[in-house]
Amino acid sequence: MRRGCASGSRWSGRRPRYAGSSWPTCPAGECDRIVAGRVERQAILTGPRPPQLIAVVDEAVLRRPVLDAPGLMAEQFDRLVELAVLEHVQIHVVPVDAGMYLGLAGQFIIAELPDGSRVIHADNQLTAQIVDAPADVARLARTWEMVRNEALPRRQSLKLIKEVAKG
Repeated sequence: MRRGCASGSRWSGRRPRYAGSSWPTCPAGECDRIVAGRVERQAILTGPRPPQLIAVVDEAVLRRPVLDAPGLMAEQFDRLVELAVLEHVQIHVVPVDAGMYLGLAGQFIIAELPDGSRVIHADNQLTAQIVDAPADVARLARTWEMVRNEALPRRQSLKLIKEVAKG
């Protein structure tokens, strides 16, 4: 399975503390359950048959501080660099100077299945949706290509992540 993610930061490369930091009003216990599930899903990236993962992250996400959690972004940058050097993982950054682009309209994941078909997982703060209607999949696949075209190449993206990490 190949996987691509567009925009935002809701993908499986997050550290537990970072994953939970975006839900300050989450009911007790529910956040822990959600974060645990996301951390468990990360295991596939280092398993015996990992999928290809191509993620696009907006530079502004990398530069946004988490004010009440010192050191949190340093942990997250370490994780991004750790994943970005894996052969089957590509992390691309859309630089701030790209301005407005389609990826800002919302995040989604494209999963390419072994038979070549694709499904989309689109979500927001309230709901998640699986999209498999061919016309909708084709539309989001075009959006994905436009978003990727705004992003820096892999090596430049890794260099930028490391620069932002230094601070």
